[in-house]
Amino acid sequence: MQLRIATFNMENLFTRPTAMADDMGEEGQHAITDQAELNRIIGKLVYSDGDKQRLIEIEKRYHFAALSPPSNALVQLNKIRGQLYSKSQAGVVTIKADGREDWTGWFQLKTTDINWSATYNTGRVIAEVNPDILICIEVENRPTLNRFNEQVLKAIFKVGFPHAMLIDGNDERGIDVGILSRHSLNGVRSHVDDRGTNGERVFSRDCPEYVVLLPNGKSLVVIPNHFKSKRGGNNQSAQDKRLAQATRAHEIAKEALNISPLVLLGGDLNDTPDSIQLAPLWENGFSDVEEHASYPKERPGTFGTGTASNKIDYLIMSPALKKCLKKTGIERRGSYHPNSWTPFDTVKSKKDDASDHHLVWADFEFN
Repeated sequence: MQLRIATFNMENLFTRPTAMADDMGEEGQHAITDQAELNRIIGKLVYSDGDKQRLIEIEKRYHFAALSPPSNALVQLNKIRGQLYSKSQAGVVTIKADGREDWTGWFQLKTTDINWSATYNTGRVIAEVNPDILICIEVENRPTLNRFNEQVLKAIFKVGFPHAMLIDGNDERGIDVGILSRHSLNGVRSHVDDRGTNGERVFSRDCPEYVVLLPNGKSLVVIPNHFKSKRGGNNQSAQDKRLAQATRAHEIAKEALNISPLVLLGGDLNDTPDSIQLAPLWENGFSDVEEHASYPKERPGTFGTGTASNKIDYLIMSPALKKCLKKTGIERRGSYHPNSWTPFDTVKSKKDDASDHHLVWADFEFN
C-alpha cells in the first residue's frame, strides 16, 4: 500500500492575531511580548509593588483602564469578575486588585479575519498534493480545523478528511498543531504538560502522539510539533528553548518505537538542519526526507523564497519508516514569489498567500 504524508504551516485558517500580520513589524512583536508579560504577572497569587507598576506602565500603551478601551488596540483586556485597573476622574490609573483571587480575566491579542483568498489558496495547496495524512501547523482550534475540513476541503475541493484531531496547547494566541487523516486514529497522547529541568513547560504548543491505524493492519505514530520561533529575536533563551524541545521531542519519538517501528516527527521546527538546536533529532538513525534523492536540492528551503537558510519544516523518519520512502517534494505555488517560481493563478499578490511556508510531502510504500 502507498501512503502520502505532508506537513504544512497554515498560518491560521480563519482568524489570526493582528500583531502577527506581516506588516506589523516591531509594533506587532512588542504587543506579543506585552501580552505574554501581562498574563504572567496577573497569574500570581499576590501582586508586588513592582508588578503593579509594570501593569500601569504597559496600560499606557493600550489604555485598558479607559471607560471605552480602543477597539483597535493590539492587546485587549477581557475582564469577567472584579476589577484590575481603577482610573480616577483626574485620569490617574492605579491597580485595584492585590492578586489573582481578587478578579477574573486575562489579556488577549486582537484578532483579524483571514483574507478569504488566502484561506481558499490554503485549501488549494492541500488539494493539489492530496495527502493521506496532513500534519497541520498553526491552526486556531479543533472546531476551526473541522470547519475548514468540511467547508473548504470537502465542499469546495472535494478532498475532505474523515478524521480531524487537535489538542489545545500552551500558546494563548490560538496557534496549535493537529492532524487530518484518511485513516482511523487508534490512540492520542498529549505532552502539553511536559516540563524541563527548570520547571517550565517544554513545548510552546504541544508534542502530541497520534497512532494511525493503516489498512494493512500496521500502526504509524505521527508526532506534530512547532518549535520556538526566531520571531522577535533569536537570543540564547530562544535557542535553549528549541534545544530542549528537540531533545524531548526525540525522546518521545524514540519511546514511540515501542508502539510501532514506523514513527514520523514533523512540522515547523524553526531552525535549519545543521543547527546545534536540532542536533538531538538526528540521533538513533532518525532522518529527514531531505536526504532522499527526489528532494529539491537547488531550492531546499520550506519558507520564504526557499533558500537553504529557510529550511525549517520537516518530515523526520524512524529508520524503519525511512526504508519505505519512495518520493518526496515541496509544493510552493501557494506562496507569492513570482521571481522564484510561478504561483497558482489564484495567488496574485502576498495578500493571497496560502502561507509563507511551503507544504512538504513524502510518499511511502508499505508491504
